[in-house]
Amino acid sequence: MPNPNEGPKGNGRILVVDDEQWNLELMKVLLAGRGYEVTTASSAQSALEWLERSGGADLILTDALMPGMDGFELCRRLRKDKRFQSIPIILVTALQETSSRVEGLEAGASDFLSKPVDAAELGARIRAHLRIKTLLDEIESWNHVLEQRVEERTRTIVEKKRELDASYFLTIEALIMALDARERETGNHSLRVAFYATEIARKAGIRGRELEEIAMGALLHDIGKIGIPDEVLLKAGALSAEEWIKMRQHPQIGWNIIKDIEFFGKGRDLVLQHQECYDGNGYPQKLKGEDIQAGARLFAVVDALDVLMSERAYKRPMSYEAAREQIRISSGTHFDPKAVELFMGIPAERWMQLRARVARGSFKSLILEIRTANQGEGK
Repeated sequence: MPNPNEGPKGNGRILVVDDEQWNLELMKVLLAGRGYEVTTASSAQSALEWLERSGGADLILTDALMPGMDGFELCRRLRKDKRFQSIPIILVTALQETSSRVEGLEAGASDFLSKPVDAAELGARIRAHLRIKTLLDEIESWNHVLEQRVEERTRTIVEKKRELDASYFLTIEALIMALDARERETGNHSLRVAFYATEIARKAGIRGRELEEIAMGALLHDIGKIGIPDEVLLKAGALSAEEWIKMRQHPQIGWNIIKDIEFFGKGRDLVLQHQECYDGNGYPQKLKGEDIQAGARLFAVVDALDVLMSERAYKRPMSYEAAREQIRISSGTHFDPKAVELFMGIPAERWMQLRARVARGSFKSLILEIRTANQGEGK
């Protein structure tokens, strides 16, 4: 049965699940020393029982392989329970096979740690996921309060929601800027592709709430990279086959982070599908053709434009003309031909205008522009 650790409190409550007592003691010492309130459970079943009694935890750290119910099944059960769906779950495993990691992601794991656990990496992963959970919990709490007030004061609540959205978008933008800063060479990549995706989606006739969702999905498309180790994400040269396996997990990790936030709407699927290819050779689901969400198919083109025109440690930036030609020849393979046709119909000057706007604009200003246009069109 779980035993609470009497260490310092205030930094977050962590549930550690492992059938090996010495592993529990080690994690207890490591985490309590960092100011966390630690509870341990020697089986997945006792972990579920403790969660039922206590009402939840801020983060769960669980071994993957345990007798009886393993860590994968524990993830699946928790993701089916609305009370525990938002809790970050880190699977600790000695398994290196891609199939095992894919199973973990599909079961609902937020991240992985490899055995033997590195104390510095453990601390960094936990801090990152607790920061995200704090932001998402605040958002969910704010939305709940707003929904309760709608029945009482509709006009007032609409105005308050506008104010909340503004703060919400600023918070999201700040988080994404931090992620872009982690990848030192990407600059304002996420914000640029949000502006670009909005432009090509408008060209496709998309308006209203769906356009907002595409913009949010574009901004958040790389949020899953928070779960990619620095030695892979920040590597100066080409990635090895093993490192590519880790890198290709980021769409699934990103989707796991935001999948339960209804506010993002179709933007959640864009995060999951933004690396799919029209010919079915993308990842993580190897979707093909129109099985890929329309917003993700449009986004793929403008994401490629920005990547091709940006300098990275492993490549020099292309000119717009060279990038445009590269996109053209990839029509029907990497990209949806209809999306490429829409892209080709937008003059180079317009992309340069949008690129310049990002330097002095913000995601909030983009959303306000979309909403103003919607009001003018009566949507």
